[in-house]
Amino acid sequence: MRRRGGLEWLRARDPGLRAVRRAARVALVACTGFYAFRYGLGNHVAAIYALFGAIATGGMSFVPGTPRERARTLLAVLPLAAALVTLGTVLGVHSWTAALGMFVVGFLVTYAGVGAPRLGGLTGGLQAFYILACFPPYAPATLGARLAGLATGVVLMAAAERWLLPDPPPGRYADRLAHAAALASGALRALAAEPRPPPFDSPDQLMTASQELRLSLVPDDERPTSASARDRALCQGAAYLRHLLAQTRQLEQDARDAPGTRDPAAARLLQASATACHDVALGLSGRGPAPSDAPYTAAAADFEANRVRPAMWYPNSAAVVRGGAIALDIAHTGTFLVTAVRIALGAPVPADATPPAERPGPFWYAGRPTLSLYARRLQAQLTPRSVYFQNAVRIALALAAARLIVGVLGLGHGIWALLATITVMGTSATGTRTALWPAFSGTLAGAAVVAVMLYSVGDHVAVYAVVLPPLYLLAFSAKPVLGLGWGQAFSTIAAAAAFAQLDPARAGLAAVRFTDVLIGGLTGALVGLLAWPQGGAGELRRACSRLLDQSTRAVTETVEAITGDSTTGAALAGTRRAQVFAEASYAQYATERGDPDPTHPADEDWMAILLAGNQVVTTGQSLVNHCPPGALAAWPVSATHLRDAAHRLRLTALPLMYDLRSEKRRPAPVEPPAPSTPTDRTVIADVFASSGGRATDPLPYYAVDAAIWLTSLQAVVTAIRRTTDVRTAAPG
Repeated sequence: MRRRGGLEWLRARDPGLRAVRRAARVALVACTGFYAFRYGLGNHVAAIYALFGAIATGGMSFVPGTPRERARTLLAVLPLAAALVTLGTVLGVHSWTAALGMFVVGFLVTYAGVGAPRLGGLTGGLQAFYILACFPPYAPATLGARLAGLATGVVLMAAAERWLLPDPPPGRYADRLAHAAALASGALRALAAEPRPPPFDSPDQLMTASQELRLSLVPDDERPTSASARDRALCQGAAYLRHLLAQTRQLEQDARDAPGTRDPAAARLLQASATACHDVALGLSGRGPAPSDAPYTAAAADFEANRVRPAMWYPNSAAVVRGGAIALDIAHTGTFLVTAVRIALGAPVPADATPPAERPGPFWYAGRPTLSLYARRLQAQLTPRSVYFQNAVRIALALAAARLIVGVLGLGHGIWALLATITVMGTSATGTRTALWPAFSGTLAGAAVVAVMLYSVGDHVAVYAVVLPPLYLLAFSAKPVLGLGWGQAFSTIAAAAAFAQLDPARAGLAAVRFTDVLIGGLTGALVGLLAWPQGGAGELRRACSRLLDQSTRAVTETVEAITGDSTTGAALAGTRRAQVFAEASYAQYATERGDPDPTHPADEDWMAILLAGNQVVTTGQSLVNHCPPGALAAWPVSATHLRDAAHRLRLTALPLMYDLRSEKRRPAPVEPPAPSTPTDRTVIADVFASSGGRATDPLPYYAVDAAIWLTSLQAVVTAIRRTTDVRTAAPG
């Protein structure tokens, strides 16, 4: 019973025992290569590089994907690892050349992970290869042995990933999209078949499916975060699908409040959307071909033709018009969703028809090779405002400074100083402090055990050989299960046991190791505190503030264009660019805290801001495409209400933008006055009045679409502000 309880406790902290299996793979491979060279061939240099080859690629790295993909990635990165070992061997002749090389390697390796999650997961391991090679002794003649040991460790680790206690394949993000699309299809089909109401639990199911698409709730190895067109399309398709799910939930609520208010044309449009979502689900799950937007063509033309016919005018006509506008919004969003899914599946899509002034368009990346997209992301993030750029500079500075200090002071085993620097470097001052104390305390505890072990065991190498595998098993499983301090303690003991098999054990080794870690940790902490101390959190605040600013400007510009004599400018394109940086900053901020932290509910606010920006881009571009400039100027009442709603949205967002930039809250923010009647209902009433009960021009119905768009955005931004106020007022 006690043993079963311990296993349950372990499974609770390590679901699926993934960390334990990974630690077992690393320990077995590292010790196998080490023993083969140390005791089989008598080559100490190759032994230590075989050991570190496995530890760097298995223990210090995280490569997402299936076991086959991880193995292929390790083999593909082997030439780069060999180049880093060679570079470190050559530059290790002087401390200043080693430090300069450390800065360049630290920056390039860290920054290269911007658009490649697998390469980013190998950052720590790749840096360790250069670190190991650039320390004394300076022995270029041993380069062959170093590369032989390195290749052995990496190849064995790749084989272990594939065949030794392999992890189950991670989930596919595309399957999450397919599940959500299938639910949306069922709900839309039920809505199209009125008067039968939708199932009672359908809104909750749609909400759950929408939440499951949030990247912060998706396992690391399932997130589509690379620069490839496929991953970009999956993320973009998820954003469109979340908006479609929200609008479907709104229609379900309206159907309960006012049943029987769907006109036949809107029902056919909903049926077409249901068919398209069904095809999306089949395509993403691999059970059907890529979806097509053909179901929308005839249904949209039919809806536009029937939208203004006199047969629509009956007692519930306002609800009919409102439901039709939401159905049309769902259809427009569905066309974007279908295009994104076709890109993700590698199917051809139409050429980008976005006007030059509004580019980049929503699917600018379609058809471009992955290498080109990766280079574009590298270029886009090469700015001091980028979190990725900041993090690369901080790590490069810390590693170079630590290497220079170790060389000047002539510290023995100085490699541990740089490994400690990597350990404590966080993206923010908070992250650095969080890692610093567990690293120091764990190293101190491990050093105390090492002192006792070296004193008790002495030069009995066989003892160290026996305890090395279980020590490394504990070292790589303790960190994810028990915390950084435990992992650092066991890794300190394991490293001492490994080096004791290469050189005579010295009683002072524990003190030397702790001194190195102390210097490396303090160097990393100092650089982390001085260089951009706000890190991801500070950049996220600025990025979200810019996104709100650009989004509300785009809304105002779009409304002015369709209601007046102005033309659209670059606001929508600016919103797209701001959204790219906001999403990147949010992703980096989420990695600082690791698993979701219930003490930081502000994360929900960030996601809401990102969703609002996506809604501005999606519906704003749709209005621009379907409504000519100045088209609504002939209906001054509707035009005035739309401009007032856009102005009110901007006023609501301004205090939130200020709070994000300054990190201070106004004591009593002045809220813009709310209209006595919602904008969408006012505009619908104006459309009725202007028609005089006769068939009317279809243009004022674009005012209805814009009004529903503005009402939805106003609700989103108001909810963000209200949530922020509640959190700020809460104690603690």
